[in-house]
Amino acid sequence: MEPRTVGETRILLPDLDPRDLDQVTDQPDVDLVEAMVDGVSWTGLQLSGGRVSGSHLVDVDLSDAGWRNLVVYGCRFERVDFASARLHGVTLERCEFVGCRMTGLNLARSILKNVVFDDCRLDYATLTDTRTTGPVGLVGCNLTNAALARCELTRATLHECRLTEVELDGCDLHGTDLRGNELSGILGLLSLRGAVIAEDQLTALAVIAGRELELDVR
Repeated sequence: MEPRTVGETRILLPDLDPRDLDQVTDQPDVDLVEAMVDGVSWTGLQLSGGRVSGSHLVDVDLSDAGWRNLVVYGCRFERVDFASARLHGVTLERCEFVGCRMTGLNLARSILKNVVFDDCRLDYATLTDTRTTGPVGLVGCNLTNAALARCELTRATLHECRLTEVELDGCDLHGTDLRGNELSGILGLLSLRGAVIAEDQLTALAVIAGRELELDVR
């Protein structure tokens, strides 16, 4: 599959051949490798210390899942429900999430490299101590009321995302490309240090500064 370009960022996508995938309906105990999973409910699926690789999941219910110390490589997730899932110590590499529901997702101590989130719901998601070690793109995603703490997103590009009341606490966004987004609803001015913005977004930063510094503008 051809790489995808988000803004000025080139992101490698999973290279999946449907002929290599086995139809899977039963929940895995440890690993999920080269699987085609379509329309099943794996609510609360618990995986630890294994890998999910070379797989294509479509319309799968993974809400309330708990994945810990897991490597997820070369996978495509379409309309997968990750609502309230807990992903801790997870490495996501060369993965694509399309139209996924990730409301209330808890992503902690995790690493992202060559990952795309396209038209995903990440509202009320919590990201803690998570970092990008390679290019990551978020396109048309809803991050309303998401909370990010101590995250290093220096290789991320966000485009046309909804960022209303996104709370940033102690994050490193040096080099993060925020052009093409409405920024005025973001909370956490200092975490925006070093981010890439367009000239027409400077007014939004002034709105954030005025609110957080409690300026008396007359």
